[in-house]
Amino acid sequence: MARMTETRLDPPVLDQRLARDGGPPARTRPEPPMFPGGMEIGEEEVEAVTRVLRSKNVFRYYGVGDGPQEVATFEREFATHLGATHALAVNAGSSALICGLIGAGVGQGDEVIIPAYTWNATANAVLATGAIPVLAEVDDSLTLDPVDVAAKITPETKAVLPVHMRGAPAAMDALTAIARDHELALIEDVCQAAGATFNGKRLGTFGDAGAFSLQFNKILTTGEGGVLITNRDDVYDMAIDVHDCAGSVRRGIGLPQFPGYNFRASELQGAVARVQLGRLDGLLQRMRANQNWLAERVAELPGLTLRRGTDEGGDAGICLIAFAETAALAADAVDALKAEGVGAMRIYSPDFIDLHIYPYWKPVLDAIVRSGRPAPDCPRTLDLVGRAIHIDLSPLCDEQDLDELALAFSKVANGVLA
Repeated sequence: MARMTETRLDPPVLDQRLARDGGPPARTRPEPPMFPGGMEIGEEEVEAVTRVLRSKNVFRYYGVGDGPQEVATFEREFATHLGATHALAVNAGSSALICGLIGAGVGQGDEVIIPAYTWNATANAVLATGAIPVLAEVDDSLTLDPVDVAAKITPETKAVLPVHMRGAPAAMDALTAIARDHELALIEDVCQAAGATFNGKRLGTFGDAGAFSLQFNKILTTGEGGVLITNRDDVYDMAIDVHDCAGSVRRGIGLPQFPGYNFRASELQGAVARVQLGRLDGLLQRMRANQNWLAERVAELPGLTLRRGTDEGGDAGICLIAFAETAALAADAVDALKAEGVGAMRIYSPDFIDLHIYPYWKPVLDAIVRSGRPAPDCPRTLDLVGRAIHIDLSPLCDEQDLDELALAFSKVANGVLA
């Protein structure tokens, strides 16, 4: 009996019609939630919190007996993991920024250069110190443009505050050199990029201090919370007094140096943070793999230019951002991607309030004008974010999710942007 020859069938031809034109949507299921650390919460966090509650010692400085000392232990573990000398756990990323700025000597009347694209908390933290934020353009990495930073320096400039937006490292080689040459403090906002690196070095360790957020949207989370890291003893000492009005007294070194606030972290936060820290590198590995796979495919499509990376291996991988040629095309592409079931957004749309974009920072803009300085004008930033198409890349994405995202981008690039 003759042996039958195996016939390989050609793969089915996928329907390339746009969903909004009657084609089937590329996405067949909802996007995975984008709460990286939050979606990892499990029995380890439950056991950690239970351990603290059973001890009845929920305040880090005193209680019943010796207590578990979760916050102090987390601070040591976080500093070691990031490669810093000191870590100080606080109640929010904003608090970490305030502590770092004041710790580095920023105060009343000083100027601090920040990017025009960041969450408004960055600018608010500068105002909280009595200083004035000076807005500089971002470049096509969507982080601080070193050229514009250098142009914005005045005799009143005290610090530069780069923000590693959407997980991407700023150009820390150039920014570090600018700060050194002009004798400026350098405070890093790492709230959206925990664990990311630049040239193999962890973000937050390049300057005088680095500030991290543990809010629910962030890579690691305790619901709310933050961490300051620094290699400077003097910055750390001042930050302790800023974050706790009795900081120096508790340490037995005398009266406080600063009329501090109450930014303290609780033992419950410390316990959860320790578990979450153990998840950091695994989360980064998964998000980076997803981003790299999808970026390779989107880079080949017409009408889209990927956000430029300052260090491709250092990005946290939490999202994919690509620029269309015009804001109108970006808006059309986002509309088409949403019809495909993709949770896409245009980073800046003038008819939608988003506190990541400086025109919506009314209290900040008012303070700048009251100081006698002109209202900020950063047209290049508005052009870039107006053309930027953004999607989250959850660490929960699997092969099917990535295939469907790639299909959606292919359909939209060829059907809308080509």
